[in-house]
Amino acid sequence: MRSTLATSLGLAALVLVSRVAGAQVSPAADVTRLAGTWQLDTAGNSSVAAERRVITLSPEWLRMEIQRAEDDRPPVLTYRFDGANAENPFGSGKATSRLVREGGAIVTETIYEIRNSPVTVRETLSLNPAGTELTVDTTVRVEHGYEGALSAGEKRSPNVSKATVVFRRQP
Repeated sequence: MRSTLATSLGLAALVLVSRVAGAQVSPAADVTRLAGTWQLDTAGNSSVAAERRVITLSPEWLRMEIQRAEDDRPPVLTYRFDGANAENPFGSGKATSRLVREGGAIVTETIYEIRNSPVTVRETLSLNPAGTELTVDTTVRVEHGYEGALSAGEKRSPNVSKATVVFRRQP
């Protein structure tokens, strides 16, 4: 009886594990909806600079071109689905980028080298159900040694900035 129960439990566990493993999708499957051209929604605010992002995909990577009027050479960043770092040219330096998953969220982390000092940009990307709006929650951390001590009542370091913006899918 005891071995029958153990065998039954073992088989049930095996079936459950195989169903969960079979239900998993390829790393790129949940990001295919990100592909396309996205225009920053400035909501009529002329103080916000226009920005367009062109996202393309391959089976191995997500590529994001960030177009702004003031950029002579728009940055093109590659994020590998396997989580490995990718090195991208950025001005006279480089940008090291990687894609991570946190729960169901797609998160990009990019370390820009500016005058031999790093600036880390972490963006959490999410789409609305219709796939027409891309919300980007951004955290920028300047790593230039300006961290310092927090003032009384201050909750985050002065070298960290956060913002949320919305992009609209373009035809």
